[in-house]
Amino acid sequence: MKKIVLALVIMVACVASSQAINRVESGVINTINNETVFGRLSAYLNVTDNQAADLKSVLETTQIQLERAEKSGDPIAYAKALHYNFKDAANILSASQYAKYRLIVRTTIKNRYLDQLPL
Repeated sequence: MKKIVLALVIMVACVASSQAINRVESGVINTINNETVFGRLSAYLNVTDNQAADLKSVLETTQIQLERAEKSGDPIAYAKALHYNFKDAANILSASQYAKYRLIVRTTIKNRYLDQLPL
């Protein structure tokens, strides 16, 4: 009986942790939205002034949506906000710029997750 209860507790804990909102992505978007970082990203992507303004708007909107999702604890809204970021960035940037943007964002997210792992 103890084993069954223990198994159920572990299963519930795993499900709960997979549904929880992890703020890593929000931190990455917040960092990219920083004026200095955004300027460097814009230079790396070689975007036009119009592209930079549009991308900045997308990042600001994404940041607002992520903050709302965090406050409400809604993981679906959180995922939709991230999807919005990538979808709109793809519409603004050229294919090569978007590939670089996506690589930077995903690599930064991955590295931040790795930083959270205990040694």
